[in-house]
Amino acid sequence: MRRWSIAIVVIVALVMIGAGFQLRRQAARARLPQLPDLAAHSKAIGEHLRERDAVARADPTSATVVGALCLAYHADLIYDRAERCYVQAEALDPSDWQWTYYRALAESERGSVDALAAGMRKVVAVAPDYGPAWWRLGEAEFKEGRYGAAAEAWRRAQSSREPDRSPPGGTPVHSVSVPLSSYATLGLARVALVQGDVEGARQILEPLTAAVPAFGPAFRLLGEAYLRLGREADSMRVVAHADRQAAYASYSDPMVDQLARESRSSTFLLQQAAAVDSGDNAPWKEYLLVRAVEFDPSNPAVLYELGTLRRSLGRNAEALELFLRYAQLVPDDYQGLGQIGSCLGDLGRYTEAESYLRRAAELAEDAITHYDLGVVLTRMGRVTEAVGEYERALERDPTHVRARTNLAVNLVNMGQLERAARELRRVLEIDPENAGAHTNLGLVLAQQGQLARAVHEFREALRIDPQQAQARTALDVLER
Repeated sequence: MRRWSIAIVVIVALVMIGAGFQLRRQAARARLPQLPDLAAHSKAIGEHLRERDAVARADPTSATVVGALCLAYHADLIYDRAERCYVQAEALDPSDWQWTYYRALAESERGSVDALAAGMRKVVAVAPDYGPAWWRLGEAEFKEGRYGAAAEAWRRAQSSREPDRSPPGGTPVHSVSVPLSSYATLGLARVALVQGDVEGARQILEPLTAAVPAFGPAFRLLGEAYLRLGREADSMRVVAHADRQAAYASYSDPMVDQLARESRSSTFLLQQAAAVDSGDNAPWKEYLLVRAVEFDPSNPAVLYELGTLRRSLGRNAEALELFLRYAQLVPDDYQGLGQIGSCLGDLGRYTEAESYLRRAAELAEDAITHYDLGVVLTRMGRVTEAVGEYERALERDPTHVRARTNLAVNLVNMGQLERAARELRRVLEIDPENAGAHTNLGLVLAQQGQLARAVHEFREALRIDPQQAQARTALDVLER
């Protein structure tokens, strides 16, 4: 009887434990956010969220499984449900700071700077080595006018190591164009400027710009410092350099890259691609845009951006296919027609190219279309007509450097050396560090017999760009 009594007690205990476990699962399942009305979202987003929601409801006490649902909501731009979901993931595993980090990002997308600051403070308390959290904390503190706290956070970010960027299998690496320490240093210069320490800002920014010459925002801020110090010529010089660099983009946080890999939203993927440079990170940018096309094949903006990227990479046949699809969706957009014309021109299909470009010019009299038409006409040997198109481009945009440069080259071919020299000097007024323009001007001056001035231009070209082979050859000939 004693053995039966013990067995019964054990069975009852097991039943009670099982019941308690089921109750906890039911309670955890009830706390999961309900799916939104998916009719308002794309098919890809609907399938994505249904799949993640079903898996989370099957295992609602796993922080990893629930966190995957949170990431799906976040990456698909459904921030309210993402926030609620992250709260549950944090409760399931308080030691995993990534859910706090992501919740703070989602809350900041809805305009809460205080929530971003509070979340990042929690993250750095448990993960003090994760530099991007310090950088984001500095951004939040700066926006709230807490400059001392911002500077302290940025100093911590400045001394932090770059986080690991090893990508999951089959996805490209998103390499660092500008390191975290440079963004943090820029933040310290911003603090110095806003507090009136202009000389301190200059002392921070000059070494930064020397170390990272592609970091346009640092040059632009240095230009502001120089202007406040009365150094107008130096200000113009560094701002001109900034204008030649990529537009400002936020630091490439690997946590955000994970969202991009999770996302099925063409809007989010397009936003992320827009912040990526097309140089070293062209594979990552293309990966994002290809995913966007896959999930939303009728989004004209995505087709246009992917076409533009592939054209910049010299893959004109692939770009042409995308622009033709774009033109079917937006038939009267002159930019799309112009891109088709340019692709056809680069593919040597000049007659077709001219037809598309003239249609584009009829829809909108813009400088780029006339420039592209000038390029095609030049390749067709119709130099006089090409000159007319370059002139029309410059009437609409006098600062269009490539149009003015091509105009000068065609004028040389027509024997109008004096006018060609004037156009190239105008290019150098707009862009003093244009090595190609210095080379071309040197060649024109040499033809005019102005050899000393030609030598000066070739030397300037090589100072700016030692790889200017034409300038090097011409200089060697003139200095023999």
